[in-house]
Amino acid sequence: LNRYPDGHCTDLREALAAHYGRGPEEIVVGNGSCEILLLLGAALLEPEDEVVYPAPSFSLYPTICRLHGAREVPVPLRDLTVDLSAMAAAITPRTKILIVCNPNNPTGSYAPVAALAELLDQVPEDVLVVFDEAYNEFVTREDWQASVALQRERPNVLILRTFSKIYGLCGLRVGYGLAPSILKTAIDKVRQPFNVNRLAQVAAVEALKHQDQVLARRAQNAELRDYLRRSLAALGRPTVPSEANFMLVSIEGLRRPQEEICEMLMALGAIVRDGNALGCPGWARVSVGTREEIDFFLERLASLKPDAACCGREEG
Repeated sequence: LNRYPDGHCTDLREALAAHYGRGPEEIVVGNGSCEILLLLGAALLEPEDEVVYPAPSFSLYPTICRLHGAREVPVPLRDLTVDLSAMAAAITPRTKILIVCNPNNPTGSYAPVAALAELLDQVPEDVLVVFDEAYNEFVTREDWQASVALQRERPNVLILRTFSKIYGLCGLRVGYGLAPSILKTAIDKVRQPFNVNRLAQVAAVEALKHQDQVLARRAQNAELRDYLRRSLAALGRPTVPSEANFMLVSIEGLRRPQEEICEMLMALGAIVRDGNALGCPGWARVSVGTREEIDFFLERLASLKPDAACCGREEG
């Protein structure tokens, strides 16, 4: 560790290129996929350019705009799913980037690749389309890898993925993109020379070899996600269909106003994300944990039903 890392991430880019059937010149690597998003802004955006993205979605998208004086064009979700038609309609001559988070964060909703192809047919070739697929490996639809072939066919598409989610390397910070070589060159011009540390590079190369573990974790997540959904339905709690490792759970109609529920759950030892802070009022984003963690959460949530006996630890 007393030597600088490989500034070109050569081994990792070659491993990813082999995994996806690409050339290393089509692979961009960053300090998490978040850094690649920020680098896109630095490389491409000028004041008054426009960036189209779904809302609510990943919180970094508006930040990219503000850093470079670009105009934010948030497109509201329709029934808590990404509205691809409305996103296409939002494109103007000033649009520089269009971002689709798929599965979407924080809703977990998934846009089929056939629908993404229809979107691309409506996007001018001088607009960069970013498929932000941080949660892709959790998807159980048959087309879960079909966007890779779609990206290969289009000169204006970037796919972002990460080792932070299903690979479990979030503490090392390493993400990557499948990109046209000209875009990789543009990103290289604005990134730091040693932006991905040595441990992250080595760990990612090794992790990529274990696709059997990826598939096993994918299957386990799907099983536990379905268990969580069914258990919540039994409690009368609506959920949003999810293809990620989390889902939105309704927190309306409980013992206290929905704005107070997530704080109450935290006081009971169950940590969930408050949808009010994520642009989804009335919902909580609940991660798919172990069976024991899910049961722990379900017990605490059930204690907040209007007809439940107060569980001692709750205040009020």
